[in-house]
Amino acid sequence: MAEFHNGAEAEDPFEATAVFVDGPPGYDGAAAMARAFIEEYAMMGWPRERILRLFQDPRYAGTHAVYHQRGEAFIHSLLDDVLCVAPAQEVPHA
Repeated sequence: MAEFHNGAEAEDPFEATAVFVDGPPGYDGAAAMARAFIEEYAMMGWPRERILRLFQDPRYAGTHAVYHQRGEAFIHSLLDDVLCVAPAQEVPHA
């Protein structure tokens, strides 16, 4: 009987390797990726706070890289945009 194992062999030509590929000039790939993550999890019904935690947690390399590079305010802005939250308006004092 054949023996199966889950580990990749040292000389495996199909070893997973992550690389960064530049997009066309002016294309913000990090923002597009972050927006896609937010859209996907929002469509699955995840609340805003849970999605934000994906970006804050360093165990999630893709989302955390954007969080680290752009900051929390950038992620909040994307969340507002995707979740259709109007920016806070200053209320004039009477």
